[in-house]
Amino acid sequence: MSTLVAFGLLAGGLLLLGRWGMRNANRLVPLSLPENERRRRARVMRRGSVACWVVAGVLLAVGFHAWLAGG
Repeated sequence: MSTLVAFGLLAGGLLLLGRWGMRNANRLVPLSLPENERRRRARVMRRGSVACWVVAGVLLAVGFHAWLAGG
């Protein structure tokens, strides 16, 4: 059960980080950059947010698998 809790806490942190990054991607890009570069960097940050969500899902799956296996 402790494995599930540990992986669940890690996944929860990644979900929150991904949500924060998705919401704030445009604000985190420096205003001094040209517009096309700002859009590109915001897309990169959103992609990173999606990656956080994917890794969080994998961590939850691994935690449940370990819990079901008795670890």
